[in-house]
Amino acid sequence: MKPCKHLDYTKGKFVDCELMDISSQFPEVSGGVRYWARGERWLAGPGPDRNPKNVQFCGAGRGRVNGIFRCYNPGEMSCYEAEEEKAEKPEGGAS
Repeated sequence: MKPCKHLDYTKGKFVDCELMDISSQFPEVSGGVRYWARGERWLAGPGPDRNPKNVQFCGAGRGRVNGIFRCYNPGEMSCYEAEEEKAEKPEGGAS
């Protein structure tokens, strides 16, 4: 499991949304697991239904993605592209 490279975690960009980090519950996920918990103003839906509280935001134009993990599992969304691993420099800074 890896997060999609298009996920947007820009703090302050999404009004009444709190960035949640649950990486400690999923140590096997490279890059960690984060999602947005939306405030009450976003949850009222038509009729008795409620809009989703825990979502992802796509920075590649897809907008809100309902749920936490759809952008972490290859094959669940056709636009998924795994976040690239960051190459670590050897000790001493030489490359």
